[in-house]
Amino acid sequence: MALFTKSIRWPFLVVLLYGGGLFAQSKPTAPVFEVSTTKFLLGTQVDIIALGKSVQAAKKACYFAFREMERIENTLSSHRADSEIGKLNASAAQRPVRVSAETFAILQRALDYSRQFHGLFDISIGSISVLWGFNEDGDIRLPGPDTLQQKLALVDYRQIRLNPADTTVRFLKPGMRVDLGGIAKGYAIDRAAAMLRQHGIRQFLINAGGDIYASGLKADGRKWRIGIKHPRQLSELLATFELTDFAVATSGDYERYAIIDDKRYHHILDPRTGYPATDYRSVTVLAPSAEAADVWATYLFILGWPQYKKLQPSPVLALFVDHSGTVYYDLAWKQKYGLQLVE
Repeated sequence: MALFTKSIRWPFLVVLLYGGGLFAQSKPTAPVFEVSTTKFLLGTQVDIIALGKSVQAAKKACYFAFREMERIENTLSSHRADSEIGKLNASAAQRPVRVSAETFAILQRALDYSRQFHGLFDISIGSISVLWGFNEDGDIRLPGPDTLQQKLALVDYRQIRLNPADTTVRFLKPGMRVDLGGIAKGYAIDRAAAMLRQHGIRQFLINAGGDIYASGLKADGRKWRIGIKHPRQLSELLATFELTDFAVATSGDYERYAIIDDKRYHHILDPRTGYPATDYRSVTVLAPSAEAADVWATYLFILGWPQYKKLQPSPVLALFVDHSGTVYYDLAWKQKYGLQLVE
């Protein structure tokens, strides 16, 4: 009998905070208030820390940021039958399905990433995710090899047709499904950041289950201090670094996984095989936007450190932890952001 353990872990990236909620800046100006808010969205805990001269204004900005993230989740989630993605998955193999301009645009960007990454990032992985049970709330299951091979034939981003004339989407193979899990959370964070700025907040940090965007400085004038948790000893830190006006995201084999017959099976699936990528425990990526960090973390987890070194994809920077626990990272991360490994 297969031995089964399911685990959902806390974020791999943590924010190291100091001090209370009211700060005096170095200049003799009005005090700055720190407002911390939390909501469960996008299948994870989302924390927003907003700094402003008015508590009420900061709270209002956080409210609209959360509302924007909730709207995006309701639009792009593959778990919801009534979302635009849910409707696509139900009908786009039978007929063209019209979607909003926003959904059409993110599908365009996702397919652009797929072409750029030669299919190692592929939103048509949805049929395989369903087979494993990764996009459900129930148990993860090991699929039979024959069934997996049949579903693998449906994973091909080139079989998705987008018509910009009427923003319709068509799947060329029956049974195809899209899953925006590798891009939607990052996009939602970027939209939340835009909403905070629209409401006058320039100093803030958004942490959605370890995917983070940091803007401006803390009230004491320092950058935000971020900690990377150890992928196997989650109560300990692997590294720390400073961040401002940049995003960071992690793909890890600890996030959603099962232990079946003493082997770890996790949700980061290689589109070439339909099985979880096994060479790395985690990959953490710095990028200018949360969307880019989200996509690159998924891609690099499958691509690996040797190929990343050949790419040198500036301004993206990455830290890898391989299957044996060895850490590899771009030296520019240390030089630009003060990365320090914890001994």
